[in-house]
Amino acid sequence: MSNIITIEMFPAGNGDAVLIDFGSELILIDAGFVSTFRNHLKPRLETLHNQGRRISKFIVTHIDADHISGAIAFIKANGSADNPNIIGIDDIWFNSYRHLHFEDKEQGDFDGERPNLSIVGGTESLDPEDDQQLVSHRQGTSFGSQILKNNYSWNKAFGGAAVKADEPIVFESGDTFRLTLLGPTKEALENLAEKWYNYLKTIYQDSINEDAFFDDAFEKMMEEMRQAELNRTVLDQDALVSASGDWVADYCKVWDHEDNSPTNGSSIIFLIEFKGLNMLFLGDAIPGQVEKQLEKLIPDDEFPLQIDVLKVAHHGAWYNNSPQLIDKLRANYYLFSSNGKRHHHPHFETMAWILKKHNTESEKTFVFNYRQGDRLIEIDNPQMKQDYNYKTIWPDVNEFGIGSDGYIKLALNTQ
Repeated sequence: MSNIITIEMFPAGNGDAVLIDFGSELILIDAGFVSTFRNHLKPRLETLHNQGRRISKFIVTHIDADHISGAIAFIKANGSADNPNIIGIDDIWFNSYRHLHFEDKEQGDFDGERPNLSIVGGTESLDPEDDQQLVSHRQGTSFGSQILKNNYSWNKAFGGAAVKADEPIVFESGDTFRLTLLGPTKEALENLAEKWYNYLKTIYQDSINEDAFFDDAFEKMMEEMRQAELNRTVLDQDALVSASGDWVADYCKVWDHEDNSPTNGSSIIFLIEFKGLNMLFLGDAIPGQVEKQLEKLIPDDEFPLQIDVLKVAHHGAWYNNSPQLIDKLRANYYLFSSNGKRHHHPHFETMAWILKKHNTESEKTFVFNYRQGDRLIEIDNPQMKQDYNYKTIWPDVNEFGIGSDGYIKLALNTQ
C-alpha cells in the first residue's frame, strides 16, 4: 500500500471539485460546474478507470450550483451504475428533497399539474466564462433524479436516509482510512426544509409528496434563493491595499456577521484520518455549527486541534470562518479553492486571522488553485512570509506536482 496521499483541486471557478487518492481508495468531493467535469474531471476519472480504479465515495456536500452542476453532468454521462461509462461508484452521499421531512408530505406521486421548472427562475450561467456550466432545470435533470434513474447506491451508509450527524459518527474503511462525520445536524436539515417548504408552498398549492418531480424543483428553487443571498453578502475585495505594509494587521477586523444560509448550513462536513494524517473538509459550513461539533469530538483542553490539511470553509469566505473557529484549528496546509471572480474568495480577513491566530513559530502553507491575477499578489510578499512564518503554493509554482491555473495537486507522505 502506498505511503503517498494526493489531493487534487480541479478548476471549478468559484466552486469545489476535490479528489483524494489514498492509493487503494478514491473519494471525490463535489464536482464544480459542468465545464469542470467536461474539461478536467472527466479525463482524470477515465484515466483512473483504465487503471482499474473506482470511486468508493462520491460526496456532494450541498446543493449550490458551484458544487453540484458538474455532479449532475457526471452522473448523466456516467450512465448506469451497473455499467458506467466513465468510472464505477460505490456510494453517493448527498441530501436531496427526499431526505427532508415535512409534517404534511404525502406518500406516492404528484397528482397536480407539472409546470416547467423555469417558472421559478432562469437558467443563466453564474460564470460568464462558461455558458454551458448549468444543466437545464427540466424535469428529470436534477442530481437526485439522475441518481435514481441510473440506479446508484445513495446514502447506503445511512440506510438510504439523510447524511446527518447530531453527534460525530465514525466510519471505518478497512485499513485505509477513518472518516468522522461532523455534519450536517438534524437541526441544520430542518432549517433547510423549513425555508424550502415555505417557498415551495407559495408556488405549488397542490399537496407535496415523494414524487421525484420535487427533487428537480428543490434543487432549482434552492439555487435561486442562494444566489439572492450571495448578492446581499459579497464583500468588495477587488484588490488588496495595505496602507501599513502589513496586510495581516490591516485585515484583522472585528467579526460581526455569521453566514445564515440554510443551504450552507446543510453542508456535509467530515474529518479523515489516514496513516497519522488528519484532514478536515468543511464544505461551505457555518462556523458556529462546526465549533459545536468539534467540541463534541474532543475535550476543551485539546484545542486547538492540530490537523495536517484544512479545506477552508466556503472557499475562505469571511462569514464562514470566524476568529473563534480559526482559533480552534491549526493546520499545516490551508486549501483555498476559488478563482475569486464572483465572490472575491478567499477573503483577506480570513487569511489574516489564520496568520494572526496561528503561532508564528509553526510554519503553515496556503494552497491556492488559482493565481487570481494580481488580487492576491501581496500574499506572496517575502517579508510577510518571513514575519508570519508561512509559505504559499500556486498552480504554476508547485513543489509537489505539476499544475495549471485552476488545478493543484498536493502530495503528502504519510511516513
